[in-house]
Amino acid sequence: MKKLTALLMAGIMVLGLTACGSKAPQADVDSTPGEGTANSSKEQNEDNSSAKDSAGKAILIVNGSLGDLGFFDSANAGMQRVKNELGLEVQVIETGDDESKWESALADAAEEDVDYVIAVSPSMVEPMQNIAPLYPEKKFFLMDNTVDFEAGDYSNVYCATFKQNEGSFLAGAVAAVLAKETGKIGFVGGMDIPPINDFLVGYIEGALAVNADTKVIATYPGDYYDPAKGKEHGIVLCNQGVEVLFAAAGPTGLGTIEAAVDADRYIIGVDSDQSAGYAANGDKATANKIATSMMKNVGDAIFRAIKLDLKGELTLGAAESLGIAEGGVGLAKNDVYKKVLTDEEKLIINDIEAKVVEGEIKVSTAIGMTTEELDSLRNSVAP
Repeated sequence: MKKLTALLMAGIMVLGLTACGSKAPQADVDSTPGEGTANSSKEQNEDNSSAKDSAGKAILIVNGSLGDLGFFDSANAGMQRVKNELGLEVQVIETGDDESKWESALADAAEEDVDYVIAVSPSMVEPMQNIAPLYPEKKFFLMDNTVDFEAGDYSNVYCATFKQNEGSFLAGAVAAVLAKETGKIGFVGGMDIPPINDFLVGYIEGALAVNADTKVIATYPGDYYDPAKGKEHGIVLCNQGVEVLFAAAGPTGLGTIEAAVDADRYIIGVDSDQSAGYAANGDKATANKIATSMMKNVGDAIFRAIKLDLKGELTLGAAESLGIAEGGVGLAKNDVYKKVLTDEEKLIINDIEAKVVEGEIKVSTAIGMTTEELDSLRNSVAP
């Protein structure tokens, strides 16, 4: 009856996706934390069914598909940590990009004998607001957005947002360091909306902190699920002399990565360590062109929240904002990063990172920024 009631409620509100499900090839290796890779749902569910001495159960709703080498794969890696380190039974449900399935999938999960129902997408606000109050005995997590806690009784909901502007500030600093010839860097955003432009604002400010003469070209394919469009936009940027690209566009960004590799340019990954993901899939040529990735550690945030709750230390009915200091965002300082940047350049990035953590550098955010303010910033760095 609860599910029927939920399905008769208001439709789904679509917000901007930072990184979503994918039409990209699935990874063919087991998922481990930080690698940005994923098993197929079938293999994963078989693993989950063998969990013993479970301390409870957690279900993750992926309103897309695993294999994005980014946001959803990071969430899946966090779920595997929950299983392996905390002893919970876990299940991951992939809905694909059909918005009509998202709320019903959340309702189906809540009908299960489950302790935690987790959604990891900015687009899951309305489904979460519709379903969570119907199951007050269950705990709901929303990662990368927040419900309106003043609009209803969401005392069983925990939300975590990420300071992607801080992480992108570091990405911009790396891009400016690497853009040694033209001084031009590029940005591909899924949609021209505040959550995506939050990446852009940080990216621009980080680049200017290293080189005040850096030029930034931003472009928006208007789609999160179209790698072909992402490649087209990447090609255009490369043809304009951009030396380093940064894509915050979900699976569309996978096409941008391909364009960068074809043009022998560096690119900065997003959400997960995308270099490690490509390397795990055997594509080392691509992996070596991903200088670093702006990590949005959604998997770590899921693990942290459940661990705190098991200890009775998680505050429900509230939201947290996780930045560099909280481990919510940061850079993938992997072997490629260490090879691409000189020791002196790495010290520059480390110094900037420390200043952000200490509050000496305050990174602006696109959230709440007026259109005029954003346009002024974009125009100020245009070639």
